[in-house]
Amino acid sequence: MASSHGRGARGSSRLSSGRGVPSGDAGKMTIRWGSFSKGHARGTGRLAILALAGSVTLSACSSGPAPTPYPTPVPTPPAAAAELTAQQFLAAWTAGNFEAMWDLLAPADQARVGHARFLALHRQFATLVRETGLVATPGDPQPAALPPEARLPAPAPKGSQQPGTSGTPGASDTPRASATPGASPSGSEESVAAGPVPAMAVPVSLVFSTDLLGEVSLQRTVMLGQGASSWQVRWSPELLFPELGSDGTLALTRQTSPRGRIVSSDGTVFAMTRRDGMRVYPQESLAGQAIGYVSKVTADDLKTLSAKGYRSGDWVGRSGLERGAEALLRGTPGFTLLAERPGKDPVTVFKTPMIPGATLTISLQPDLQRAAEAAMSRYPRVGNAAVDPRTGEVWVLASLPAFDPNAMTLGTTLRGFPLAGPSQEQIMDKAVLGAYPTGSSFKPFTLGAALQTRTVTTATRMLCPGTWTYSGFTFKNWMRESLAGFRPWVDTMALSCNTTYMPLSILVYERNKAALTDLQSSFGYGQPTGIEFLAESPGVLPDAAYFKTHKRWTGKYSPYGPFDQIQLAIGQGSFLGTPLQQAMAYAAWGNRGTLWRPRIVLKATLPNGQVVYQSKPTLHRKIPLTRPVMDFVVTTLRAVVTSPLGTATNAFAGFPIAAAGKSGTAETGGPDPDAWFPAFAPMNGPTIAVATVVVTVPLGTGGDFAAPITRRVMEAYFFR
Repeated sequence: MASSHGRGARGSSRLSSGRGVPSGDAGKMTIRWGSFSKGHARGTGRLAILALAGSVTLSACSSGPAPTPYPTPVPTPPAAAAELTAQQFLAAWTAGNFEAMWDLLAPADQARVGHARFLALHRQFATLVRETGLVATPGDPQPAALPPEARLPAPAPKGSQQPGTSGTPGASDTPRASATPGASPSGSEESVAAGPVPAMAVPVSLVFSTDLLGEVSLQRTVMLGQGASSWQVRWSPELLFPELGSDGTLALTRQTSPRGRIVSSDGTVFAMTRRDGMRVYPQESLAGQAIGYVSKVTADDLKTLSAKGYRSGDWVGRSGLERGAEALLRGTPGFTLLAERPGKDPVTVFKTPMIPGATLTISLQPDLQRAAEAAMSRYPRVGNAAVDPRTGEVWVLASLPAFDPNAMTLGTTLRGFPLAGPSQEQIMDKAVLGAYPTGSSFKPFTLGAALQTRTVTTATRMLCPGTWTYSGFTFKNWMRESLAGFRPWVDTMALSCNTTYMPLSILVYERNKAALTDLQSSFGYGQPTGIEFLAESPGVLPDAAYFKTHKRWTGKYSPYGPFDQIQLAIGQGSFLGTPLQQAMAYAAWGNRGTLWRPRIVLKATLPNGQVVYQSKPTLHRKIPLTRPVMDFVVTTLRAVVTSPLGTATNAFAGFPIAAAGKSGTAETGGPDPDAWFPAFAPMNGPTIAVATVVVTVPLGTGGDFAAPITRRVMEAYFFR
């Protein structure tokens, strides 16, 4: 018996203040105590305890001090019950029901830890790391044991006298020393159990999904101790992290990631962060709208951005590439989860690396961008886009009025001159967000649909009168211009005859009501171009589907009809398109049928040279027109800049490259139209496509106002 008591005392001394088995030692304890009981049936262990109890009873009859009483053994609950208890505990944890977890704890652990601390520790972890989910997978329960610990004595049979209690009524109980310091949960007298306490060990895989740390995977062991009639979870803070000990708390620190630069492929820096942390824009207003700007996060921002690791004082993109490529430019802050214990240095329990922001290499070409903005400068509101018809790379995205992003960070130019706060008109990038009626620049699509449906042939000739009447409504050409007799397509396209292409559209409608709108859709109108990292307008393609969900000016719904076809044939009515859509569509005319997905970010590179994003030419779709049809339509577009009748002949006079394009003068509902000129060059095997819109220019036409800007961009490209 002496050796038995000594063994129990040594096992008990491993425990600290009655806290039970530290989770960090659970595996060792399981192995050790498991090997002790290995090969013994569950009943054999109970017989051993009964034998010890019998020895105590016999010893009580002999003289000498009364021995320490042992509780009456209770049957060990079955293993299946342990598995159920573990499942209930993990289900509550997964659901974030910490109260239900608490109810499954052993009373001794509840008393030791305390209800408030138990809840606070779990909530602290969930809050610090922004926990969004937990998957807990239990393994098979294995027989184990817990060291001896203070246990409540078994109730005495009625009429019997408890050991150590005076048989004299009213006499005080004799206090007994406990092997485990501290009061029992119930405040009742305690005793020390001899030998190991039956337990079950349940291996558990915990996978936490978090906003800040990503996926946190932990392998833990949930110990279940024998209660009076069921298994109870033996819990300590070490079950979360062994580094917590019994008195630790958690803290989270953050390492901010430096924001990446935005540079062109020739090394021109458009955006950077100075050593003092200020975000600046060295090219100032050059491509200001496309580059965009940042500002400090606000309290309202943090309602959503704090889950992504943002803190007060961080920069966040607000427009342009700064906003669209925020994830690449910002990088990923590093987080360190610490266990902090009184009087000890913090210990790292989990860490994620800081990933610096990537440098964006963009396709904008500073010299072409500068040429476009200079050519546009005489007008207050202009949008321009230039692309590579061979790859879809975006070379120019220009917009007026100008915008210097330094106004949003420095408040001054780089030389220190004050900048006024910009208007939304300045910040908006008209090249991708400005959607306008395109006017007669849509006539090539009408001709293409007519040829493809065999409504007409390349040899067909049509009239170009000053006016044309349909169903009681009279339509007219610009300034009532007209051509005598039946004219070939090159003449009617060069002069931009409304009174030719309106009746042509009705002929197409009568043959196939959807042919024109389907063709325009295939060129990318009425939908996003798919450019990444920039917000864009999809524009409006008023086809049959559109009018099913959009009311007319009368407030009623009515289907797509011939008058819609007439308006769409010349880019009017409800139609709206952006300069980028126009540039991509005309690039497809030039390359004879390939509509690319435009791309502006070529790659994103970390400071260590690792490329984390890289774009490549991506086919958006093939245009459903035959090569002969496309070749012929391009021939008519060439006449626009070469024929004596051409609306842009003057603008392209003396230009040595065989350009092809189409003017558009679009009514806006007011006195001033929008002037368009999309084009590509050379007409065969083009290497550049450009689209310009001058918004609401007084008495302006596409050939007179927009075409010269398009030419200037082409000159900058061909004659560098």
